[in-house]
Amino acid sequence: MFMKTHFIPILALIAGLAFSCQPGVQEQQAPPQGKLGAPLIENDGVKIDYRYCGQGDTTLLFVHGWCINKEYWEPQLDEFCTKYRVVAVDLPGFGHSDDNRDDWRVEKFGEDITRVIDVLGLPHVILIGHSMGGDVVLEAAIQRPEKVIGLIGVDNFKDVRAAYTPEEEQGFEEVVAELKADFPGTAAAYAETALFHPSTDSLVKQRVIDDFRNARHAPATAAIENLVHYGKRETELLQQLGVKLYLINSDATPTDEHALTRYCRAGHEVLPIHATGHYPMIEKPEAFNGLLQTAIHKITHDTQRR
Repeated sequence: MFMKTHFIPILALIAGLAFSCQPGVQEQQAPPQGKLGAPLIENDGVKIDYRYCGQGDTTLLFVHGWCINKEYWEPQLDEFCTKYRVVAVDLPGFGHSDDNRDDWRVEKFGEDITRVIDVLGLPHVILIGHSMGGDVVLEAAIQRPEKVIGLIGVDNFKDVRAAYTPEEEQGFEEVVAELKADFPGTAAAYAETALFHPSTDSLVKQRVIDDFRNARHAPATAAIENLVHYGKRETELLQQLGVKLYLINSDATPTDEHALTRYCRAGHEVLPIHATGHYPMIEKPEAFNGLLQTAIHKITHDTQRR
């Protein structure tokens, strides 16, 4: 089982590293493809499940984190599907997307998101990535700079650095070994011990723990294993990023802004959310939505000035 000392390095990597329409929100199908409705989105033969609603010149594209799915963005629909074009995806290996491939690197997930952007012809995209999804949307932003006008991370990029200590890497490898030996028990214990605030609602806790326990073992383990050496690439991509990075981060754990200042060539801004765990979008959805709207306004204002 996880040792407490293992939580910090793996959480930093995951952090560097769900969604359905509520009554009253009219869901819009993606651009039609003949009589079949929304276009099928595949990347190298892997089907990517997604939801699409709203309309407008600005697109919000939501990407979930490790072991969860697009349903975690459900509280954002009432607020944003009436104002913007909104897309949320299940990354391959998670949710309802396929898992018929062997490449679970962050770079490949980034290609999945650019495929969604290209197939749907999305305009003026603001990428929003939670936890591991932060690195996924960073990859996509670098791959499609002409389409992406903004990048918003959710409880991630808190400990940006090019490498981890040998002790951290050893602890990480031990965690991966434990995931391979007993994924449900190890993942559930990690979630319960490391990802919540004392004020996190018990129903939220149970939802996350259950989703971790029931995640598909092979893609989830491989995705984490491939993050162990990702720090160097992450710092390199942050330096290449042509838009300011906005972060909606829980203040329960610190964000190293000195590192962000060093690596984010286009700048960064942290919008802290108080007293939540790792899932502010479902723990405090009203406060989160307000901060997200603030970040969106700042991005669109900056875009108009450019």
